[in-house]
Amino acid sequence: MIRVRSFDTDVLVVGGGPAGLAAAYSAAQGGRRVLLVDENPTLGGQIWRGEWMAPRSLEAASWFDRVRRARVSLLTGVRIVAEVAEKTLLGESQDATYEFRYKTMILATGARERFLPFPGWTLPNVMGAGGLQALVKMGLPIRGKRVVVAGTGPLLLAVAAYLHAQGAKVLTIAEQASRSQVLSLARTLLRFPSKAWQ
Repeated sequence: MIRVRSFDTDVLVVGGGPAGLAAAYSAAQGGRRVLLVDENPTLGGQIWRGEWMAPRSLEAASWFDRVRRARVSLLTGVRIVAEVAEKTLLGESQDATYEFRYKTMILATGARERFLPFPGWTLPNVMGAGGLQALVKMGLPIRGKRVVVAGTGPLLLAVAAYLHAQGAKVLTIAEQASRSQVLSLARTLLRFPSKAWQ
């Protein structure tokens, strides 16, 4: 028998990635009762998925600790499925149904990778950089695989570094932007060291 669990909260944050964690923390610091709900079994979103305990992910661990100390209520493995009344959402997990009543809701459900079609984009093993990174974080074996990372923007470098750290053989990084555009980005990043580190 499926049980229904009801929650009443001041602020309902949907999404447990970096933006959701920051929003939940800020609301809790303001004295509000906060419930953060995420459909994944662990917090972190796509960018920090599975990295809470990794030593290289100090920023992720720091945010998780802040949220815990701020007494934000956490509920993972729950997917929002419907709005059943004004300021009331219905959620579900494998073993329960949830009713969430809230005064304020913050949607922090993350980004979706989008790219323009190109010749060969529907071939097997051709995928977006962010999609590949998410699959590897979910357990796709990449160690020893040969990978070409192509496209445009700083995400390419981050994904290539992550894949290399997971044991992939990154053959090349093919940046679509011109050399002058890449140099312009590099100069901008030098002015903002914290962004360059990311």
